[in-house]
Amino acid sequence: IIATIFIRNSIVVQSIKFKRYLPVGNPEITAEAFSNWGADEILLIDISATKNKKSIDLDIVEKVASKCNVPLTVGGGISEPETIKSVLEAGADKICINASILDGKNCVKEGSKKFGRQCMVGSIDFIKQNDQYFVYDYRSSSITDKLLTDALNEYVDKGCGELLINDVTRDGTQIGFDLESIRDVIKNASVPVIWSGGAGRPADFISALKNNTLSGVAAGNIFHFCEHSISLVKSQVLKSVNIRYDTHLNYSDMHVTELGRVSKLSETQLESLKFENLKMEKI
Repeated sequence: IIATIFIRNSIVVQSIKFKRYLPVGNPEITAEAFSNWGADEILLIDISATKNKKSIDLDIVEKVASKCNVPLTVGGGISEPETIKSVLEAGADKICINASILDGKNCVKEGSKKFGRQCMVGSIDFIKQNDQYFVYDYRSSSITDKLLTDALNEYVDKGCGELLINDVTRDGTQIGFDLESIRDVIKNASVPVIWSGGAGRPADFISALKNNTLSGVAAGNIFHFCEHSISLVKSQVLKSVNIRYDTHLNYSDMHVTELGRVSKLSETQLESLKFENLKMEKI
């Protein structure tokens, strides 16, 4: 389970269908919380970098990396091998690239030769129309004529060792992952795939992971504003899917709602938690 941190003009935001952005807070603080709550990986993406014709701020990468105890994947305006090197040196474990591949640049191919295919993640945004999947260009907010299946092969041929597939239509909606789309896309992928877009409750993660061959699912919006949210989700997923759960936070003896919230304890349980008042012993 991968925790996504979208930053826009250096501020963490919640993304809704790639159109609306709600401010959340500081990237460093968010990364530390997600790491402590048990995320298996953190995905840090600067969604404004390419539009501003720059790459992600290395200072932000360094600060976020210093708080991460899990692998860190970084993306945002990365289009040159030199930038890949700088981002990796700043603390990233993997590089996520989107726009430069759409533009036909050889950044990924050169990066995979220098640093290894295992650290090159190709990010593909898509929209489903008439039972077909088309690549979406977030810069112009437009649907391209490129089919997602063609993009999968193209990105792998260019050197991507992993793919991040973003369902634009479901981004930030919290209505669940599109399981049909996942099945259709996965069968055409020759490298590990991470799916993003639509997570709203623990059951959504279970559905996506249980009956598919995804290597991971990514989510961001539902993890904000709720302490230990990742641990809560993982505690429920673990009941159906074998995943890593080594956080010290334990919810095994608590009732968690469908929305991933801990139910109020019974009066008997609350009573047992009260402090016992002991009188001072006289010697």
